[in-house]
Amino acid sequence: MPPSPDPSSGPDKAGALPGDSAGPERVAPPPPRDRSVAERRLQQADDLASGSLPGSAVRPYRELLEMEPDHVEARQHLARLLDRLEEAPDAVDVLTEGLRRSPDQTEFLVQRGSILGRLQRYREAETDLRRVLRLHPSHAPAQFELGLLLWRRGLVPEAAASFNRALEFQPDNGKSYYYLGECLNQLGDLSGARAALERALQVTPDDAKVCHLMGRIFDRLSLPEEAQEMYRRCRELARL
Repeated sequence: MPPSPDPSSGPDKAGALPGDSAGPERVAPPPPRDRSVAERRLQQADDLASGSLPGSAVRPYRELLEMEPDHVEARQHLARLLDRLEEAPDAVDVLTEGLRRSPDQTEFLVQRGSILGRLQRYREAETDLRRVLRLHPSHAPAQFELGLLLWRRGLVPEAAASFNRALEFQPDNGKSYYYLGECLNQLGDLSGARAALERALQVTPDDAKVCHLMGRIFDRLSLPEEAQEMYRRCRELARL
Protein backbone atom coordinates (compact mmCIF):
# COMPACT_ATOMS: atom_id res chain seq x y z
CA MET A 1 0.00 0.00 0.00
CA PRO A 2 1.55 3.32 -1.04
CA PRO A 3 2.34 5.73 1.76
CA SER A 4 -0.18 8.47 2.47
CA PRO A 5 0.83 11.86 1.12
CA ASP A 6 2.29 14.25 3.63
CA PRO A 7 -0.28 17.04 4.09
CA SER A 8 2.57 19.49 4.53
CA SER A 9 3.72 18.78 0.98
CA GLY A 10 0.36 19.62 -0.65
CA PRO A 11 -0.68 22.87 -2.25
CA ASP A 12 -0.50 25.94 -0.01
CA LYS A 13 -3.33 28.42 0.35
CA ALA A 14 -2.36 30.12 -2.89
CA GLY A 15 -2.30 26.80 -4.76
CA ALA A 16 1.52 26.66 -5.14
CA LEU A 17 3.28 23.33 -4.84
CA PRO A 18 6.50 22.85 -2.88
CA GLY A 19 9.45 24.06 -4.87
CA ASP A 20 7.34 26.43 -6.98
CA SER A 21 8.76 29.94 -7.24
CA ALA A 22 6.65 32.56 -5.52
CA GLY A 23 7.59 35.07 -8.26
CA PRO A 24 8.90 38.59 -7.75
CA GLU A 25 7.82 40.29 -4.59
CA ARG A 26 5.12 42.88 -5.18
CA VAL A 27 6.06 46.40 -4.16
CA ALA A 28 3.28 48.58 -2.84
CA PRO A 29 2.78 51.80 -4.86
CA PRO A 30 4.06 54.94 -3.16
CA PRO A 31 1.44 56.82 -1.19
CA PRO A 32 0.00 59.88 -2.92
CA ARG A 33 1.80 63.12 -2.18
CA ASP A 34 0.32 64.92 0.77
CA ARG A 35 -1.31 67.93 -0.87
CA SER A 36 -1.51 69.66 2.49
CA VAL A 37 2.28 70.15 2.39
CA ALA A 38 2.00 72.07 -0.89
CA GLU A 39 -0.94 74.07 0.39
CA ARG A 40 0.94 75.05 3.54
CA ARG A 41 3.88 76.19 1.45
CA LEU A 42 1.56 78.16 -0.80
CA GLN A 43 0.01 79.89 2.19
CA GLN A 44 3.45 80.77 3.58
CA ALA A 45 4.50 82.26 0.23
CA ASP A 46 1.21 84.16 -0.05
CA ASP A 47 1.74 85.63 3.41
CA LEU A 48 5.19 86.85 2.41
CA ALA A 49 3.85 88.29 -0.85
CA SER A 50 1.26 90.33 1.03
CA GLY A 51 3.77 91.57 3.61
CA SER A 52 6.21 94.46 3.68
CA LEU A 53 8.86 92.56 1.67
CA PRO A 54 6.90 90.89 -1.13
CA GLY A 55 10.05 90.02 -3.06
CA SER A 56 10.94 87.51 -0.35
CA ALA A 57 8.07 85.32 -1.58
CA VAL A 58 9.63 84.66 -4.99
CA ARG A 59 11.95 81.91 -3.77
CA PRO A 60 9.26 79.99 -1.80
CA TYR A 61 6.95 80.08 -4.83
CA ARG A 62 9.73 78.74 -7.06
CA GLU A 63 10.59 76.01 -4.56
CA LEU A 64 6.95 74.97 -4.44
CA LEU A 65 6.84 74.78 -8.24
CA GLU A 66 9.95 72.60 -8.22
CA MET A 67 8.08 70.23 -5.92
CA GLU A 68 4.71 70.56 -7.71
CA PRO A 69 5.30 71.85 -11.29
CA ASP A 70 1.59 71.56 -12.14
CA HIS A 71 0.37 73.58 -9.16
CA VAL A 72 -1.84 76.12 -10.93
CA GLU A 73 -2.32 78.54 -8.04
CA ALA A 74 1.37 78.70 -7.18
CA ARG A 75 2.26 79.50 -10.79
CA GLN A 76 -0.45 82.15 -11.03
CA HIS A 77 0.54 83.76 -7.74
CA LEU A 78 4.23 83.82 -8.66
CA ALA A 79 3.49 85.40 -12.05
CA ARG A 80 1.22 87.98 -10.42
CA LEU A 81 3.92 88.84 -7.89
CA LEU A 82 6.64 89.17 -10.52
CA ASP A 83 4.37 91.44 -12.53
CA ARG A 84 3.74 93.58 -9.44
CA LEU A 85 7.51 93.75 -8.83
CA GLU A 86 7.88 95.15 -12.38
CA GLU A 87 9.47 91.93 -13.61
CA ALA A 88 6.83 91.33 -16.27
CA PRO A 89 9.10 89.38 -18.69
CA ASP A 90 9.89 86.90 -15.90
CA ALA A 91 6.17 86.61 -15.18
CA VAL A 92 5.57 85.78 -18.85
CA ASP A 93 8.28 83.08 -18.66
CA VAL A 94 6.63 81.49 -15.61
CA LEU A 95 3.27 81.32 -17.40
CA THR A 96 4.84 80.11 -20.64
CA GLU A 97 6.37 77.17 -18.77
CA GLY A 98 2.95 76.38 -17.32
CA LEU A 99 1.42 76.46 -20.80
CA ARG A 100 4.16 74.18 -22.10
CA ARG A 101 2.94 71.64 -19.57
CA SER A 102 -0.77 72.38 -20.05
CA PRO A 103 -1.42 74.23 -23.35
CA ASP A 104 -5.12 74.91 -22.78
CA GLN A 105 -4.93 76.17 -19.19
CA THR A 106 -7.25 79.17 -19.48
CA GLU A 107 -6.03 80.89 -16.31
CA PHE A 108 -2.48 81.00 -17.67
CA LEU A 109 -3.61 82.17 -21.11
CA VAL A 110 -5.68 85.06 -19.73
CA GLN A 111 -2.97 86.11 -17.29
CA ARG A 112 -0.24 85.97 -19.93
CA GLY A 113 -2.44 87.79 -22.44
CA SER A 114 -3.04 90.57 -19.92
CA ILE A 115 0.68 91.03 -19.21
CA LEU A 116 1.65 90.85 -22.88
CA GLY A 117 -0.92 93.53 -23.66
CA ARG A 118 0.62 95.89 -21.12
CA LEU A 119 4.03 95.12 -22.64
CA GLN A 120 2.55 96.21 -26.00
CA ARG A 121 3.12 92.74 -27.44
CA TYR A 122 -0.35 92.99 -28.88
CA ARG A 123 -0.31 90.19 -31.43
CA GLU A 124 0.84 87.60 -28.89
CA ALA A 125 -1.65 88.89 -26.33
CA GLU A 126 -4.56 88.70 -28.75
CA THR A 127 -3.58 85.17 -29.75
CA ASP A 128 -3.76 84.03 -26.12
CA LEU A 129 -7.09 85.73 -25.41
CA ARG A 130 -8.82 84.59 -28.58
CA ARG A 131 -7.63 81.06 -27.91
CA VAL A 132 -9.45 81.15 -24.58
CA LEU A 133 -12.59 82.50 -26.24
CA ARG A 134 -12.51 79.74 -28.85
CA LEU A 135 -12.43 77.22 -26.02
CA HIS A 136 -14.87 79.10 -23.75
CA PRO A 137 -16.87 81.81 -25.60
CA SER A 138 -18.54 82.98 -22.37
CA HIS A 139 -15.25 83.52 -20.49
CA ALA A 140 -15.85 87.02 -19.07
CA PRO A 141 -12.26 87.77 -17.91
CA ALA A 142 -10.92 86.94 -21.38
CA GLN A 143 -13.57 89.17 -22.98
CA PHE A 144 -12.61 92.00 -20.62
CA GLU A 145 -8.87 91.65 -21.31
CA LEU A 146 -9.54 91.53 -25.05
CA GLY A 147 -11.56 94.73 -24.75
CA LEU A 148 -8.70 96.38 -22.87
CA LEU A 149 -6.24 95.24 -25.53
CA LEU A 150 -8.41 96.61 -28.36
CA TRP A 151 -8.89 99.90 -26.48
CA ARG A 152 -5.12 100.30 -26.05
CA ARG A 153 -4.73 99.77 -29.79
CA GLY A 154 -7.26 102.52 -30.50
CA LEU A 155 -9.94 100.13 -31.78
CA VAL A 156 -12.62 101.78 -29.66
CA PRO A 157 -15.84 100.41 -31.26
CA GLU A 158 -14.45 96.86 -31.14
CA ALA A 159 -13.35 97.40 -27.54
CA ALA A 160 -16.83 98.61 -26.55
CA ALA A 161 -18.37 95.49 -28.10
CA SER A 162 -15.97 93.29 -26.13
CA PHE A 163 -16.76 95.06 -22.84
CA ASN A 164 -20.47 94.66 -23.54
CA ARG A 165 -19.88 90.99 -24.20
CA ALA A 166 -17.98 90.62 -20.93
CA LEU A 167 -20.87 92.22 -19.05
CA GLU A 168 -23.30 89.68 -20.51
CA PHE A 169 -21.48 86.98 -18.57
CA GLN A 170 -20.29 89.01 -15.57
CA PRO A 171 -22.85 91.80 -15.05
CA ASP A 172 -21.37 93.11 -11.78
CA ASN A 173 -17.87 93.89 -13.03
CA GLY A 174 -17.19 97.54 -12.24
CA LYS A 175 -14.08 97.67 -14.42
CA SER A 176 -16.02 96.55 -17.49
CA TYR A 177 -18.58 99.31 -16.90
CA TYR A 178 -15.81 101.88 -16.42
CA TYR A 179 -14.01 101.03 -19.65
CA LEU A 180 -17.29 100.74 -21.53
CA GLY A 181 -18.07 104.26 -20.32
CA GLU A 182 -14.64 105.42 -21.48
CA CYS A 183 -15.20 103.91 -24.92
CA LEU A 184 -18.67 105.42 -25.30
CA ASN A 185 -17.33 108.80 -24.19
CA GLN A 186 -14.67 108.63 -26.90
CA LEU A 187 -17.33 107.63 -29.43
CA GLY A 188 -19.50 110.62 -28.46
CA ASP A 189 -22.31 108.55 -26.93
CA LEU A 190 -22.59 110.62 -23.75
CA SER A 191 -25.91 109.19 -22.58
CA GLY A 192 -24.56 105.67 -22.98
CA ALA A 193 -21.35 106.61 -21.18
CA ARG A 194 -23.34 108.15 -18.33
CA ALA A 195 -25.48 105.02 -17.97
CA ALA A 196 -22.41 102.77 -17.91
CA LEU A 197 -20.68 104.91 -15.29
CA GLU A 198 -23.78 105.12 -13.12
CA ARG A 199 -23.77 101.33 -13.09
CA ALA A 200 -20.05 101.33 -12.31
CA LEU A 201 -20.66 103.60 -9.32
CA GLN A 202 -23.33 101.22 -8.04
CA VAL A 203 -20.85 98.34 -8.18
CA THR A 204 -17.71 100.22 -7.08
CA PRO A 205 -18.80 103.45 -5.35
CA ASP A 206 -15.32 104.14 -3.96
CA ASP A 207 -13.45 104.13 -7.28
CA ALA A 208 -11.89 107.57 -7.81
CA LYS A 209 -11.31 106.92 -11.52
CA VAL A 210 -15.01 106.33 -12.09
CA CYS A 211 -15.91 109.55 -10.26
CA HIS A 212 -13.42 111.56 -12.31
CA LEU A 213 -14.67 110.19 -15.61
CA MET A 214 -18.26 110.81 -14.58
CA GLY A 215 -17.28 114.42 -13.81
CA ARG A 216 -15.94 114.75 -17.35
CA ILE A 217 -19.17 113.34 -18.76
CA PHE A 218 -21.22 115.84 -16.75
CA ASP A 219 -18.98 118.63 -18.03
CA ARG A 220 -19.66 117.56 -21.59
CA LEU A 221 -23.39 117.38 -20.81
CA SER A 222 -23.26 120.98 -19.45
CA LEU A 223 -24.12 119.88 -15.92
CA PRO A 224 -21.52 121.85 -13.91
CA GLU A 225 -22.93 121.22 -10.43
CA GLU A 226 -23.03 117.46 -10.95
CA ALA A 227 -19.53 117.60 -12.42
CA GLN A 228 -18.15 119.48 -9.40
CA GLU A 229 -19.72 116.95 -7.04
CA MET A 230 -18.02 114.11 -8.90
CA TYR A 231 -14.65 115.88 -8.84
CA ARG A 232 -15.06 116.52 -5.10
CA ARG A 233 -15.75 112.83 -4.48
CA CYS A 234 -12.76 111.92 -6.63
CA ARG A 235 -10.44 114.13 -4.54
CA GLU A 236 -11.75 112.68 -1.29
CA LEU A 237 -11.28 109.11 -2.49
CA ALA A 238 -7.79 109.86 -3.80
CA ARG A 239 -6.75 110.98 -0.30
CA LEU A 240 -7.84 107.71 1.31
